[in-house]
Formats: sequence, C-alpha cells, structure tokens
Amino acid sequence: MASYVLNELAWSVGTLALSLLVYKRTGSAIGSAGFFLCSQFLPALLAPGLVARLDRASLHVALPVLYVVEAVLFGVLAYLVHHFLLVPVLLLALADGVVAAAARSLSTAARVEILRPRDLLHEGTAIGSFAFSGAYMLGPVIGGVVVAAGGTLAALLVNCALFAIVAVFLAMTALPGAKTDGGGSVLSRLGKGLAQLRSDSVLARLMGMQAFGLCIFTISIPVEVVYAQHTLNAGARGYGLLLGVWGGGAVAGSVIYAPLRRRSAPLLIGGAGLALGIGFGVMAVAPSLIVALIGAVIGGAGNAVEWAAWRVATQERTPERWMALMTSLTDSMAMLAPGVGIIVGGVLAEFASSRVAFGVAAGGCVLFVAMVPFAFRKAHDRPPERHKPVEVAAEEAAIPRGKSLV
Repeated sequence: MASYVLNELAWSVGTLALSLLVYKRTGSAIGSAGFFLCSQFLPALLAPGLVARLDRASLHVALPVLYVVEAVLFGVLAYLVHHFLLVPVLLLALADGVVAAAARSLSTAARVEILRPRDLLHEGTAIGSFAFSGAYMLGPVIGGVVVAAGGTLAALLVNCALFAIVAVFLAMTALPGAKTDGGGSVLSRLGKGLAQLRSDSVLARLMGMQAFGLCIFTISIPVEVVYAQHTLNAGARGYGLLLGVWGGGAVAGSVIYAPLRRRSAPLLIGGAGLALGIGFGVMAVAPSLIVALIGAVIGGAGNAVEWAAWRVATQERTPERWMALMTSLTDSMAMLAPGVGIIVGGVLAEFASSRVAFGVAAGGCVLFVAMVPFAFRKAHDRPPERHKPVEVAAEEAAIPRGKSLV
C-alpha cells in the first residue's frame, strides 16, 4: 500500500517538475503537449505488455527492480536538467511512465492477493482510496513547493531517493508469488487476458460502462480553467480553489465510502454517478464561485466513491492469476478514455460555453447511472471465483463432505 501511494505521490511531483522544465526550455505548448503525450498517453498503450511479461515473475523480485529502474531514470533526468536535450527527456519520461504504470498494477495485484482470501478487500480498498485521494490532492502542491524552494533538480533528486528507499523496503518484504496459467509470449498472454475478460459478460460490461463514464467525468478537465476565469470571473485563484476543492471532495468521498463499503455495488456506483451528475449540474448553473465550489465538492466525493466501488466490483470477479494484467488494462483504460472527454469538453467550451459543457457532463452522468443495472444484469450466469476467508476455509476443510457445520 505504501509503495502504491508513494508511487502516485512521486509521479505527481515528477510530472509537475518535468512539465515545467520542458516548457521553460522549449517555450512551446507543442513541447508541453509532447511531454504529456509521452508521460501519460503512450504509457497506457505500452504498460499492459510489460505487466504481461512481469506478472509471471516473482513479485519479490519484479517490484523492487521496477522501483530501482524508476530511481535510475529520475537520476538521469536530474542530470539532464543542466544538460537539456528534448528528445532524451521525452524518451525517459515515456520509459518512466511505462514503469510507473506497471509498478502500480503489480502493487495493486499483490494487495488484492493478500486481502481477498481474508475477506478484507472492501476495507483495503477504502484505505487505498483515502490514501490515493490524499496523494492526488497533495502531489501537485508538494511538487510546487519543492520546485519553488529547490528547483526542478531538487524535485527529481527527491524522487530518485524516494524510489530507491521503496525498492529496498520491498526487497525486504515477503510478497506473494504471482499465479499465472503458464508461459507464452507477451502477445499471447495479452490475448488470453482479453479472452478472460470477454468470457465474463458482467466484467466486460463493467469495463465498458466505466470507459463511458470516464469519457463523461473528464469533460470538465479542459473546461474548468475557462469556467473559473471567464464564466465566473474568479481568476487564477478561483481556478486553483476549484481544483483544490474537487480534490478535497475526493478525500471526503473516500471517508464516506469506508462505512458503506459492504453495501450493494450497483447501489454505490449508481449513487456516486448521480452525485457526479448533481455536482456537474450545480456547476452548470452556478451564479457564483461559492455555489460552483459546492458543486465541485459533491462531484469530487461522487468521483471517489464511484471509482472505489467499481474497482472492488471488478476485482471480485477477476481470478487471481489474471489480477495484475486486468488491473493494468483497467489502469490503461483510465488513462486513455479521458482523452475523449477532454476533446469533447474542449470543443463544447470553444463553440458553445463552459456551462453547456458541464450540462452535457451532467446529462452523461444520468445515462451512466441508467447503465449500472444493465452492467450487473445476470451476474448469476457466471459467478466469479470466490475466495473464502482463511479461517472459514480452514474450518470447511475439516468438515467431511455431506455434513453441515450444524
């Protein structure tokens, strides 16, 4: 859990520092766009292949090695701060994005493998959601402070040291072994993973529903700056408040999810999607920044609950031997699908208005909520692999077949 959260935190700090470095040295929006393309979009396409290769190895070796590689990559990037060359920086950012995404997926798979047999998956997800939301909110803030105090070089060196420390601690930790179905090439294993996904109709519908949801939920990303500065005339400070309050709402949503974690997944996902729709709707009609911030809090809370509940629902239906690869596929989807939402939001804000864009997002959330019952329909047709708590499994192992506990 700590390695997962620190990976997210360090990645946020490194992304902010490197994006500032690229823009400062190139003075071009194209250069910045190239950086984000290499650090976020392309890794989503490449990371599943790396996970397909590594999830057959021992996690006790694979995870520490990945973090050592990240430490080395950030060390080289730190060297390039004073010896700047755009192409090497972009290639290293691409490599780090792929490694970070793979480490994230393998860490999640290891955590699920530890928790699910003990029937603690919901509780672990609640803790992880809170920690991830905190890292999501604090990462850019910490990155800004470190860069302002010590420059880009300091931020990259801090990341280098942090990943090295994480690698050492993971090397000293007894991690679960990977469960796979044998060898084969990377492409073969990716094909088998997709076949596994298609074989469970509920899991496939959950993935499709979430892809649609992410396209809708991210319409607001390119709209918020226009909305804050021109629609509400709140300036840069208002834009920063809007982003910060959304992140605070996500933390609140993680707290809300904790006591509700055992409730029906369709109810949690549908209710959270409705909260997102209400949040976007409030922002669409908000007459002032204060009202818009209320909408952002509601939307951020719904965002956190929806993601956590959906993640648990998919993990419960995924066999352990496919957990790392399926996690990588879902993470890649979470990185690729927002591209559609960002394009739609940008077009709506440019040719209509930011309020229209938020209204479209609110309407899309209503459609998302309507999809939830359909996604879970006929779940009994193909039940997922169940994993009983260790204590229950031990008791049942001692019961002769045909006799009851009573």
